[in-house]
Amino acid sequence: AFGRRFAGVAAAAWGVSVTRIRVNKCYRVLTYARAGGCLPAHVDLHRDLGDGGPPTTHTFLLYLSDDPEGGSTSLLSALPGDDALALSGGLVDGARTTLYAVHPKAGRLFLMPNACPHEAAGVVRAPKVLIRGELRLR
Repeated sequence: AFGRRFAGVAAAAWGVSVTRIRVNKCYRVLTYARAGGCLPAHVDLHRDLGDGGPPTTHTFLLYLSDDPEGGSTSLLSALPGDDALALSGGLVDGARTTLYAVHPKAGRLFLMPNACPHEAAGVVRAPKVLIRGELRLR
């Protein structure tokens, strides 16, 4: 059911044709309990779904709390050499440009490619609570 709904949203919002979605059933609930909690620039690992198919392609974040002043997830520019470190979740050191920032808002669903560099800014209004998981789009 989720896959069909998402495929319709992807087609309407982005003009993207998604024929199959597979969600990793091992999602995590993350809590940043104190102000200042953050996560430095990184990429997410591709996960094996155990179905003989390719690994996950995207990460989803479902925010369960609001922080209009901080705690944003920022998509960052890539640097030469990032591809070589992406398989381990690492990135090349260097200055990056913020391409887009998403602020936590309860009920907001954010989807990004696993290989997109990103970071979580410091929380201002704790706690910041979200569900994080992976999926494969085709």
